[in-house]
Amino acid sequence: MKKGIALIAMLALAVVMLSGCNLIGYDEELDGAQVVAKVNDTEITKAEWLAARDYLASYYQQYMQQYFGYTMELTEEDLESYGESALEQLIESQVVADKLVELGFDPLGEEDASEVESYADSMISFYKMLMRYQNYPDLETIEEEAARLQEEALVAAATPDEATPDEATPAEAQETAEPVATITNAELDEMLEKDLNAAGYSRDYFVQSQTFSVQQDLLKEYATKDVAVSDDEVKAEFDSRVASQKESFDANPALYAQYMNNGTDCYYVPAGYRGVKNLLIKISDEKSSEISDLNSAVTTALSTIDDAQSQLDELSAEDTSAYDEEALASYNAQVEALKEQIASAQETLTDSQAKLEETTLAAYAEIEATAQEALDKALAGEDFDALLEEFGEDTGMNSEPNKSRGYLVCEGLSLYEQSFQDAAMALEQVGDVSTELVKTSYGYHILQYATDVAEGEVEYTDEIKNDIHDEMLTDAQDAAYDAAITQWVSEAEVKTYPKVMK
Repeated sequence: MKKGIALIAMLALAVVMLSGCNLIGYDEELDGAQVVAKVNDTEITKAEWLAARDYLASYYQQYMQQYFGYTMELTEEDLESYGESALEQLIESQVVADKLVELGFDPLGEEDASEVESYADSMISFYKMLMRYQNYPDLETIEEEAARLQEEALVAAATPDEATPDEATPAEAQETAEPVATITNAELDEMLEKDLNAAGYSRDYFVQSQTFSVQQDLLKEYATKDVAVSDDEVKAEFDSRVASQKESFDANPALYAQYMNNGTDCYYVPAGYRGVKNLLIKISDEKSSEISDLNSAVTTALSTIDDAQSQLDELSAEDTSAYDEEALASYNAQVEALKEQIASAQETLTDSQAKLEETTLAAYAEIEATAQEALDKALAGEDFDALLEEFGEDTGMNSEPNKSRGYLVCEGLSLYEQSFQDAAMALEQVGDVSTELVKTSYGYHILQYATDVAEGEVEYTDEIKNDIHDEMLTDAQDAAYDAAITQWVSEAEVKTYPKVMK
């Protein structure tokens, strides 16, 4: 009997203890106040760490969704990884903050601080202007209205009065104009201030962000003050780029034209390139638009026919022998609907193709006489550049280097329509002009073999030298800054508490 009482007492005690644990509960604020790391004399709390971790996770989720259309589901391993990255960033940020104080960059000097304040004022004014045009595009303040009415009255007073006896003169009409505005400049400014704050912008925000930017610049300048790039290093980099591009371009000469058209710096020219000037008599914008619309109609009709035919083929493959009357009726209705859809699309296709052919013929007919005139003059030996000025409608020929050199063309290039490419490479000698009109989707072309593009490395000009120097210096400064931060972190007193980050 005593053992039974003892057992019951123990169970009761256990229930009380468990109940006590539940009554204690979870204190989020207390948990968030725990320290996950200490950097020198500054503590990083769990709440700060969790906020940084969740921000990183959210950022990468949005990144994957925006650029890859992928919905990223976070796993425990993901959160652990983001947690490690967040802690590293928080530690680094604190080390940098301590370094700013140590070097006298926090707080900013008087001159830098004054420039920050001016920047914040200008940004607030700019964003208020944007906010006004967005939220209150038609609003006029009392002061603005008064100024407008006064200006209109002055204009009206200077305008000869022309009115019938029963009508008011312009000046009289201005005198009797009733103000309607109800908002003052100060009230509008207050409204805009609230709108900016609601959008997450305030003067303090701009002060803080610009202060941080200036401090980062000062710190980077300090860390990279001894970084330099010599002329020999720049020349060596130029030679390296020449060698690299020579290998790539010799293996695939078409890359050179692609690089040039993309604005990529080129330091080597492969063999086989020529410059071809293009005198274009283009199809009118109206006809070009009609042709584009008809091509779209043809493409849509073909797609509709293909899709409907695929569905019809699938239905035709079905075994309908076991279908009841209702199912068979539904099946037959689907078949008929698809056949009607195909017939309708086919009718559209036939009509659009006929109109496309008719419009295309008309488009070229409109410009053929002018194009032939230009060709005749070119073949008669008239100055090709003068003909370009008189007849040419290719805006790509208006700027350098195309204006002097022409378009870059070589064997095997796929940048241009085939008829243009073939005609450009068919020209045999510098100065030759195409003997007949070259037809592309743009219109009629007359081509001139303008020059041979010299093979080999490009001239090592001061401009190229300075550009490479600036690139190398920026890279070297970035590397030195990263190395300095790594060193400062290694020298700091850092202690972490992994058990708290569970």
